[in-house]
Amino acid sequence: MDIAIRTADLAARLAELCPRHRIDLAGAAPLDAEAPHAAAWRAWLDAGRHAGLEYLAATRHERSDPRRRNPWARSLVVFAQRYTDGWPAADPAPGWLAGVARYARGRDYHDVLLADVRDVLAGLRADWPELVAHPAVDTGPYLERDWAAAAGLGFVGKNTCLIHETLGSGFFLAVAPTNLLFVDLPSPPRPLYEVSPRGRLPRVDSDRCGTCTRCLDACPTAAFAAPRVLDAGRCLSTWTIEWRGRAPAADRERQRDHLFGCDVCQQVCPWNDKALRLSPSRPAPPADYAPLAAHGELDLGDLLALDEATFRARLRRTPLWRAHPAGLRRNALVVAANTGRVDLLDVARRLAETDPDPETRAVAAWAAARLEDRS
Repeated sequence: MDIAIRTADLAARLAELCPRHRIDLAGAAPLDAEAPHAAAWRAWLDAGRHAGLEYLAATRHERSDPRRRNPWARSLVVFAQRYTDGWPAADPAPGWLAGVARYARGRDYHDVLLADVRDVLAGLRADWPELVAHPAVDTGPYLERDWAAAAGLGFVGKNTCLIHETLGSGFFLAVAPTNLLFVDLPSPPRPLYEVSPRGRLPRVDSDRCGTCTRCLDACPTAAFAAPRVLDAGRCLSTWTIEWRGRAPAADRERQRDHLFGCDVCQQVCPWNDKALRLSPSRPAPPADYAPLAAHGELDLGDLLALDEATFRARLRRTPLWRAHPAGLRRNALVVAANTGRVDLLDVARRLAETDPDPETRAVAAWAAARLEDRS
């Protein structure tokens, strides 16, 4: 059953619920057409820029049109939660954590954000008991950034990240198809809740990046084929996370000290400079995303020795779980070689002979040869 609703009514409830449950942005987009950039999405897939990630190709239609999987849905409600306010020049993370993307240093955002969004939706059901909403964080087949922009939460920058003019790009997104039928969604779209309002919004078709190309110029692997066109097969995040330490052999040096993910295109973004300057005026991001104490007990050598049991005990319920033990060992070997960790030469030699994974043995042999040249 559809629920006809005014945006002001939902906005009033979100203003009460979102701060209570650590949500920084919320908005809604009607499901009366495909995602705004569905054609570009399909062209990106057809060009093979998805790095062989077949789960993307397998859900090409559902991602651009959620009605295919949820024919009852009348709108998407989109939520955002910060994990950082900008990127300080001095990284506070110790040791190996400095090579981990900021989003992955604490608890798994899938668990944290999904629980908070479910709490918000439970609060909404107190007013609208017939509300149907199926929230998803990454795991649902949605073009989250496109739908978030359609809901007024920000704009897509040249680095393909969703950017809010005062929060920057350091946040996670959750998407919930709902049976809410809005009778007065504004045009241009505006968020229904913002922890840090932007005031008057620009025209929908304006390019908020202007002539800036800092993100494109700074990418360590030249992964951007054009503004807003990422070749995922050239991206460090793909190499270290999705491919689990299988960087192209000829390009391993380009990985530098990146152990898991990459923040470079966000580090250099002027919008994140602004977010950093404005951060004292709003609540801090959830403490769940701060570096975990257990991580501080490990060093790069420990990561090279990770077995299945230790990996599970130390890194379960963190984003690093995505890399699997062998993937994290491969990443650590590349970082050790690129940063000249000659103290780990004997470990690399041993792994080149004894690691149970043949791909890891090959990376270890490469790392050992690099370290031998430096010793």
